[in-house]
Amino acid sequence: MERPVPLPRRTRSRLRHYYEGFVDKWGPRDQGYRRVWAGLLGLNLAFYTGPQDHEPLELLDLGELVTVQAEGGVLVLRLRGQEVTMKTESWETQEMWRGFILTMAKMKMPQDLALLPGHNFQLLQALREEQERRDIAVAGGDSGGVPRVPSCFFQVTRAEAERLLEQSAGRGNLLLRPGGHGQGVSVTTRQELDGTALLRHYRVRREDQGYVIDVETPHRCSSLAEVAQFFVRRSKGSLQPLEPEYSAQLEFVPMEGGPPPAAAALGPALRR
Repeated sequence: MERPVPLPRRTRSRLRHYYEGFVDKWGPRDQGYRRVWAGLLGLNLAFYTGPQDHEPLELLDLGELVTVQAEGGVLVLRLRGQEVTMKTESWETQEMWRGFILTMAKMKMPQDLALLPGHNFQLLQALREEQERRDIAVAGGDSGGVPRVPSCFFQVTRAEAERLLEQSAGRGNLLLRPGGHGQGVSVTTRQELDGTALLRHYRVRREDQGYVIDVETPHRCSSLAEVAQFFVRRSKGSLQPLEPEYSAQLEFVPMEGGPPPAAAALGPALRR
């Protein structure tokens, strides 16, 4: 009888992955197997020294994946130009990794997985979240229909967004996230005023031609990158996107002249 394979416990300060845990990895950069913490989000498979680290040792692009197969008790990932082998603590965990990797790479669940119904539900939930993330990116007007989102977009809830900004002070105070009840996108900001943290949530509605930010005077944007840029410019730089340490920085053009305004400059936020 198969034993349940729970999702590994996530730490509070880490970017949320669809699946993560310790593995023994051997790739072109390794002399042999080494113990690393692996995390999967979309087409990014990241390897860290440990679960507390923010910056990965290595980042694999699953868009380059050719095959992933269980061979001789290990999981073999063949990508264009390289091969990476992963050992896991159990066969069940290995099958979970295979399922998540194939689901993200192909955007459909494999039919040959030997998993419990609860594990299949976890895969289906991750597939739905990733599809929404990619839909948001395509609707944002990125060229060629390639799913891309700003690196300040995080797949987190409202409460998780507030904690993430609090724990990431100094790396940014603005992030984008899925909207409440699966509708559109939301922007969460955190600023300090006289020693008090001010948290605000702004609703961003999706429309055929882009996005509309619900502020005092609704503002239209053609992409999610422009949504983030609006808040940076409107605040004269006092709001800055929260960026994962390994992501490329977005280019923002600050407004000319004047010091950063007080935290209340954007006016009251819509609670979303």
